[in-house]
Amino acid sequence: MNKRKWSLRQQGTFLVRLGNMLDKGYSLSQAIEFLEMQQPLSHRRDLQRCLDHLRSGLPFYQSLDALHFHREAIGCLFFAEQHGDLPHGIAEAGKMLLHKADYLQRLRKTSSYPLLLLLFMVMMLAMVQHMLLPQFFKFSASFASSSPSFTVFFLQIISFIPDMFLVFCILCIGCFCLYVSWFQKLTVAAQIRIIMKIPLIRSFARLYFTHMFATQLGHLLQSGLSIYESLQVFARQEKLAFLQEEGKRMKEQLVKGIALDVILSSRMYYEQELALVVRHGQSNGELAKELSHYGEFIFQTMEERIEKWMKFIQPILLSFVGVLVICMYLAILLPMFSMMSHL
Repeated sequence: MNKRKWSLRQQGTFLVRLGNMLDKGYSLSQAIEFLEMQQPLSHRRDLQRCLDHLRSGLPFYQSLDALHFHREAIGCLFFAEQHGDLPHGIAEAGKMLLHKADYLQRLRKTSSYPLLLLLFMVMMLAMVQHMLLPQFFKFSASFASSSPSFTVFFLQIISFIPDMFLVFCILCIGCFCLYVSWFQKLTVAAQIRIIMKIPLIRSFARLYFTHMFATQLGHLLQSGLSIYESLQVFARQEKLAFLQEEGKRMKEQLVKGIALDVILSSRMYYEQELALVVRHGQSNGELAKELSHYGEFIFQTMEERIEKWMKFIQPILLSFVGVLVICMYLAILLPMFSMMSHL
């Protein structure tokens, strides 16, 4: 069995093309067979397995799940099969993956050069700390008068920077290990409580949860399902744990007679406008359409927020690297000036 995974861009491109072909009248197997010819050998084998799964009666989303496609795309395909518009759902899942691949690529381009410079500067400062500064302190100790307090203070600060960087790296590794070993094993409710306490992540997570809920509920309602039936679909799928948990909890609250907009307004992880959109959509009979439009609006807001963060990251990193460059030069020059003043 081939272990090589499809990249996000490969997954997205494949799904967009597949959705477009289905929209033009191709059957699912015909479209996959046609696209298979354009794939590298390892991916052809994957698609052959996918076709075998389909012919054995396995749903399309499960066939792709066996190929290790992105879990959010698998969740979108599950909902697409439920609301009956598979071509559109496949294309939308592909576009979502392409957007994600674009963001990751741009983030790498934005941060790779400053991070490389930062690593180089820290290495240089480490050399200054372990090679030049000890020689300076040893040499200056031979003089009767002490070095200027500003020079000594500055050199001590410089000597701490490599150690601070090392501590920061250890903290990052520790956070990653904590995420893998502890956070991922928590319940969805516990994860959300923690996420909503982190200031920088909280606002984006609220947009993400709102977009996911509004878009998928809107699509299911447009297919003719009721709100309760749509929540049952949420609860049946297994790839999007957040929607699965929401489906189970909201069904229980609806049975108790609590209105959907009241349920949503009590959730701190949704945008406040979501409850207003639901209330307005239910009053005029256009809930499905308004939820879908609101989901698209939230997605645009997420894109704008990501753009703003990316424009903010690079100048900060470059500025920090610039400060380190100045520090490195001063760490070399100040001891020299101090020594010359004692000669």
